[in-house]
Amino acid sequence: MKPQQQLTSQESLDIITGMIQTAKGNIKGHNFQFLLWGWVVTIGNLGHFYLEVYTDYHSPYAIWLIAIPAWIISFTRGFRQAKKKTVKTYSDGLVMWVWLAFTFSILIIIFSGRFGALISPLILLIAGMATFMTGIILRFRPLIFGGSSFWIFAAIGFYVTPVHCLLVSALAIVVGYLIPGYLLKNSKNV
Repeated sequence: MKPQQQLTSQESLDIITGMIQTAKGNIKGHNFQFLLWGWVVTIGNLGHFYLEVYTDYHSPYAIWLIAIPAWIISFTRGFRQAKKKTVKTYSDGLVMWVWLAFTFSILIIIFSGRFGALISPLILLIAGMATFMTGIILRFRPLIFGGSSFWIFAAIGFYVTPVHCLLVSALAIVVGYLIPGYLLKNSKNV
């Protein structure tokens, strides 16, 4: 049997530093999804509002078909990144399960067809929970604040007309996804 080699204090420090940098890289890698969905949903809300208010287009909700390529891009990129990772942190798994639960919840709301004018505020409530939990897991305050802001916008959404809720939702996405997504992307401390 071969005797175990003792690590020097510098080697131990290098290993710990490498683990911390890997975890930071994993956290920073989450920005793509927030930016992708932030832009898709903002464009969807604003486009739906525009088509509803300023045109006589009979299916203004058709703009939401832009989500189909976004789903494909999102899942493809997520699958490829998961395959490439040499180190998967516990927080990566938690974030994945939070967003998988979010996805199933949203699909049930959308395809049930029972919520009508309440659909946007309900989606904001669930998005708030998922974003808030992601912020807690990643220990990234802008996501915690972004998730909390969704709840405020959802409360407002329950009291405005459905067409104006599209504007509320667009603003919620900018505050809850895009701002934290860009902060996460540009953060040097994460």
